[in-house]
Amino acid sequence: MVNKKDYSIYLRAFEPEDYLLINKWRNDAEIQKLTCGPLRYVSTEMEKAWLHDKILNNYKDIYLAICTNDESNKMIGYTSINDIDYLNRSVNGGGVVIGDNDYRDGQALVESLYIKIEYVFNELNMNRYYARCLVSHMMSRSLMESFYMEIEGVERESVYKCGKYHDVCRYSLLRKDFFKHKDDGDYNINRILVRLAKKITLSRKGR
Repeated sequence: MVNKKDYSIYLRAFEPEDYLLINKWRNDAEIQKLTCGPLRYVSTEMEKAWLHDKILNNYKDIYLAICTNDESNKMIGYTSINDIDYLNRSVNGGGVVIGDNDYRDGQALVESLYIKIEYVFNELNMNRYYARCLVSHMMSRSLMESFYMEIEGVERESVYKCGKYHDVCRYSLLRKDFFKHKDDGDYNINRILVRLAKKITLSRKGR
């Protein structure tokens, strides 16, 4: 289990009042255009009902708030673990949304993903973590590759949004590979941030 004091953020279960911030971010077109899901305009009442369901039903899907690890405990985003398959020990990593503009320098994103993956393998006892992202979203692709996730393939024209069909990359990380890289020190947050910066720079150069 991760030590909370080692990170600038922490994850916690949703609380009823979180629906207001989640609704704000869900209706932010700039945030939603980077996800694999379609943009949906969601009322606060619908958001409240959705969040209530996620709080009470967390067997197959676990939704978590991302909060600053300081006196404010400010919620800056949210993440999820979806489609938990307890038989085959596999989970869909969902996504990580950093909604607060002041925390989009990469640190909170990397820490949130690491803490979530650590939880998947160390607490849920899963064997396989997989995730999807738009082929065109180089930040997500660079992030997954920085965590040593392997690309399994490309789902051609599998998502329709912004008026056209998009290809989607599918990545996975196996339990044995996670612990090998962890033992080698590859999941040190600073090392991940350095790898991420290098991959983003190369992607911008078209390499």
